[in-house]
Amino acid sequence: MENQSNQTESIPKITPEQSKLLQSALRIKILHALAKEAKTAKQAAVQLQQTPGNIHYHIQKLHDGGFLEIVKTQTVRGVVEKYYQSLGTAFKTDARSEIEFIPGERPSHLSTSLLLSDSELEQFREELNQLLSRWESHQSTGAEYGISIKIGRISV
Repeated sequence: MENQSNQTESIPKITPEQSKLLQSALRIKILHALAKEAKTAKQAAVQLQQTPGNIHYHIQKLHDGGFLEIVKTQTVRGVVEKYYQSLGTAFKTDARSEIEFIPGERPSHLSTSLLLSDSELEQFREELNQLLSRWESHQSTGAEYGISIKIGRISV
C-alpha cells in the first residue's frame, strides 16, 4: 500500500470551476461508467438507464471540463461514434463549495474523533474512498444526496 502522501499526490487537483461540474450525482456516475472501459454516450446511457440525449449533454460538459477524453472514433453507417474514457473518479480541490441542501430540510450530521497512527489514517482514508466509490457507481434512481467529509488533526 502506498503511503498517504503518495496516495494523495496521485489524485489529480481540479479548479473551482471543474469542482462545480462534479456537483451532480449523475456526472459522477458517468465518470465511473467510463472509468474502466471507453464507451459511447449511447452505451453509457443504456448502462445508466438514462436517455441518450441526457447522457450526451453531461458527457459534453465533462469532456469540455477536462474530465473525459475521446479515445476512439469510428464511423458506423455514416454516424461518427465517439468513445469516451474517464480520466479519474476521485479529485481534490481547494474550492470550499458547500453543498446546497433543500431549504427546510435538516441534513444529517455525523462527527467523531479517532486516535489513528499514520498507517491507520491511510487505511481509513482508503476504506472511506472505496465505500464512496462503490456508492457513487451504484445503480439507483433515488433522490440525490450530498455528502461532505472533513478529516484533519484537531487541537486538544
